[in-house]
Amino acid sequence: MLLIDRYILGRFLANFVILFSLLFVFAIAIDLILNLDDFVEATRNAKGEDANIFVFLATLIGYILDFQAPKFFQFYLYLHGLIAIGAMAFTLAQMHRFKELVAVLASGVSMQRIAMPFVAGTFVLSLVQLLNQELILPRVAPLLLRDHDEIGKSGLGEFEVPFTSDGHGTLLLAPSYNPDTLTLTSPTFIEREDRRTTSKRILADKAVWDTSRRGWRLEGGQAIIAVDLNETQSDEVVQRETIDFYASEISPELLTVRRYAQFAGMLSLAQIREMLSTPGATDDSTRTLTRYRFSRFSSVLVNILVMVLTLPCFLLREPSNLMRQSVICASLAVPFMFGAALGMMADIPGFSPVAGVFLPIFILVPIALARVTMMKT
Repeated sequence: MLLIDRYILGRFLANFVILFSLLFVFAIAIDLILNLDDFVEATRNAKGEDANIFVFLATLIGYILDFQAPKFFQFYLYLHGLIAIGAMAFTLAQMHRFKELVAVLASGVSMQRIAMPFVAGTFVLSLVQLLNQELILPRVAPLLLRDHDEIGKSGLGEFEVPFTSDGHGTLLLAPSYNPDTLTLTSPTFIEREDRRTTSKRILADKAVWDTSRRGWRLEGGQAIIAVDLNETQSDEVVQRETIDFYASEISPELLTVRRYAQFAGMLSLAQIREMLSTPGATDDSTRTLTRYRFSRFSSVLVNILVMVLTLPCFLLREPSNLMRQSVICASLAVPFMFGAALGMMADIPGFSPVAGVFLPIFILVPIALARVTMMKT
């Protein structure tokens, strides 16, 4: 049996690679066709109008690869489950065509046993996705969030920081933040009493994030402290003092996540755990981060269950219309996959984030079991 398992698994993984590569190239080609002018414009701005044609083409190709290559890992994140089902369909269709499935069944092997390599292969592909989520996506996330007007840039462009609060009610406001250098321009930190009355303002010309000390190093920093007139009985209403460091729970990760909501789905477990441990994430973002934290594990089960649910479309004893079976398979796989993804990310009233993430699993389990037990073998 191990020989048959290796044969089926090898063909399944080969079909997955072929199908994934074709879809990825197709998606990149469409994006390139629609936005080729942006790539040419970025190359022209970098090399000038009088650049040598070979230098121009080399730079253009470099920009295309720099912009599109990181999307390979994001493409795998979103579509590896559906592509695995497509690879299963192609593999079993080939076995039907060459009568290999008939030979295996004639040897006394059950349909459920033939299905095991596909389930094992889906589990392996999902484990690869977990590694992709932990090791690669957090590093390339800034590149994935670039727009076409940021072609050639090494990361996210600068953006304005509106009033952003942490768990203690401290507000941060800055006209510009550079994610590449972790630098705030002209930041203002406002400390409040009971989230209403301002007790201190920290102004600076520039602030740079210090990872080791978990705070901002200030250049030209000045703290303006409000004074209670009832206690001092003086005309002074503020005190000023020089400050060169300000410890804060408003970290660069928090600023980026709040700016780009999709960035949260690309954080590693360690980054999510760090953000959840700070009071800066004790608002609605806590529930969102918790869902992202556990959804990467529930998605493994979703992929396996949807694979089990769609296998009976092609695991057949007798010849059948494979086009019809493909339509049935797609009508099952696509709604269940996207429905489960939406269910895991939605904030369901009455359910905690952890329970809500695993709710699609409890819905899919009886449906998948019913499909398998009703399969003729």
